[in-house]
Amino acid sequence: MSRRLLLTLTALGALLALPALASASIVYQAASATAVKWEVSNDESDANSADVSASGNRAIYMADDDGGNRVTLPITGQFPVVSPNGAVVAYQKVTNSKTGASQLHFLTVATGADFNTGTSCGGPIWAPNSSAVACSTTQTTGDIKGFGLNTITTAGVATIIVPSVGMMVNGYSWSPDSSTIVWGQTPFGKWNADSKLRWLPADGSGTVGKLGNGAGPIWGASKIAFVRSTHASVAGTLVVRTQVWTVDPAVGASSAKALTAYQAKGFIAGPAPLRWTPDGTKVVGQLDGEDYSQPISITMNGKIHEFGPSNAGVYGVSADGTQALVVGNLMGGGKQPVYASPLAKMASSLLIKDAWEPSATANWQP
Repeated sequence: MSRRLLLTLTALGALLALPALASASIVYQAASATAVKWEVSNDESDANSADVSASGNRAIYMADDDGGNRVTLPITGQFPVVSPNGAVVAYQKVTNSKTGASQLHFLTVATGADFNTGTSCGGPIWAPNSSAVACSTTQTTGDIKGFGLNTITTAGVATIIVPSVGMMVNGYSWSPDSSTIVWGQTPFGKWNADSKLRWLPADGSGTVGKLGNGAGPIWGASKIAFVRSTHASVAGTLVVRTQVWTVDPAVGASSAKALTAYQAKGFIAGPAPLRWTPDGTKVVGQLDGEDYSQPISITMNGKIHEFGPSNAGVYGVSADGTQALVVGNLMGGGKQPVYASPLAKMASSLLIKDAWEPSATANWQP
């Protein structure tokens, strides 16, 4: 059942040290996490020497835009995602270390109240108005037979968008006004080239709309960016090739058109969209492939511009659309530095020495 945990008076006093919500913030996990405690520090080296708890839950941190003034939040879990307004952190709490079963929690930053939704729902993506998340589900018993999609409000009200049996959900995103969800789906066991774009009001009302073929949709200011995939043979091995497309949701499936014409070689699949700049003039994402990940931006004329470090991934975009939150060393062991990487050809700035799964508020501006 859902429950709320209130902080002790001691912990409440420590809340005064939290970064002000008026400014943006980053939430993340250290590569190795400390036990839960409240602290304020500009040096994350102590976190990197600690062990992960036996349950698999890790300490979760909040920091300023530039990675400074780190605070240990009063929770442990996995895959934290901060709401666009910075008020709530959604995260997974492992409940069974043997099976990896987890439940979705919401931490209210200002009060420290931790709310268990009682639902197993992973990969939370926040609505722009911070009222709810969209997240991925599976059935809770027996062999996996599909992956579904729910929306869950911060009050714990869950709505099934796609049932978790018989279907695979290939990415999902919110409309700018937080009213609608778009996702890609294929029958369970099929591959992404068969994926179809679908959309529905976030409260589950109405009928499912169709937006043509596609997967991995990312809804921007006026268009939805997504991927269409094909197969190619490289040295007798079947590999995936991808291109980024866009569709105008106000027009419908007939407006879909290819944005990129990337000439992939070897085991590089191609571009994938992950974010839009706030003004909708660029798609920010990655060139993906086997043991390969390079941050890119794509202008509306289809030109691809590489930026930031190699072997890296994009986790956010600044409020002015000029920089991305980038994690390095994704494919290898060792530390994973977090950078503010300009989309232009400029040097990246180190924010955090070693972190997993960072996310940033909508007004993040390093």
